[in-house]
Amino acid sequence: MIRNLLAVIAVINIGGGVWMLVDPQGVISWVLEVQGSGAYEGELSLASLGELRAVSGLITMLGVVILRALWSLEFAAWLQPLAWCFLGISLARLSSLLLEGGFSPYTFGMGLIEATTAWLLGIHSQRQLLALEEEDDE
Repeated sequence: MIRNLLAVIAVINIGGGVWMLVDPQGVISWVLEVQGSGAYEGELSLASLGELRAVSGLITMLGVVILRALWSLEFAAWLQPLAWCFLGISLARLSSLLLEGGFSPYTFGMGLIEATTAWLLGIHSQRQLLALEEEDDE
């Protein structure tokens, strides 16, 4: 079950990352709509678009690496650093609730999803590493 949940999260990361790469303006509009913010009517500089695309590459590759490591004992150790990455993203996102002094259901929800992903990655990684040890012992 954990593997399947992580696979769904990985596919969402890949799809979302590719969407952000191809249509950063569309992603910004969608996020602002989901957050209940007003529409963005400004223009993004080339540097801003480049930053969004850099983040999209990171998000996409997080998904790709998770998918690769889920079914491979040889890559199980890769999941532990990814768990820490997702935990860091979650803590940074949730800290904005404290720093900004308000509450955002979107921010809280995404932070919770990222923390849960970190936890699931840690559990799956440990299971895979134990299976690898048992395989080596035989």
